[in-house]
Amino acid sequence: MSPTARILQAVLRVARDKRGVSAVEFALVLPLLLLIYLGGFQISQMLSAYRKMTITTRAVADLTTQYVSMSNDDIANVLNASAQVMAPFPTTNLSIVLSEITTSAAGVSTVAWSRPFNATALTTGKVVVLPVGIMQPGTSVILSQVSYLYTPTLGYQLTGSHLMSDQLYMRPRQAQSVALTGS
Repeated sequence: MSPTARILQAVLRVARDKRGVSAVEFALVLPLLLLIYLGGFQISQMLSAYRKMTITTRAVADLTTQYVSMSNDDIANVLNASAQVMAPFPTTNLSIVLSEITTSAAGVSTVAWSRPFNATALTTGKVVVLPVGIMQPGTSVILSQVSYLYTPTLGYQLTGSHLMSDQLYMRPRQAQSVALTGS
């Protein structure tokens, strides 16, 4: 048998062999499967962080509206306790601003007091535009504003960090307003 015939026969034998096809297909599909798996994991982690952040927003407002008056220590306790809701996510990326907005009889809403956690407080006396239905003359509302900078554990270089925020207005339960004592 000539060398050309042997080479041709070897090429035909390799072309008919199907044993490595599944390995080649797997090698082609593996990067896509890993991308889907890791992307799904990151999306579920981000949604979990968002859910924890909205629960934190609710906890800050809910705890505050149960007070008749609060000291700075009370506010610090509420903010620190509410920040613990974010566990197991780090609170270094969490910022909370707790404020009371009072609407005068003339319908002008201003900041009565504001306290921050890893953030900047609203300026006392600043005029605030409240949503329709929330603003009622002669009333006060507690404003809980929370933001969280989520940084993915994998693929940070591709997507970067994501800033998520939430806010909630609630009326005081025990009194017309939550007085700040010892400020």
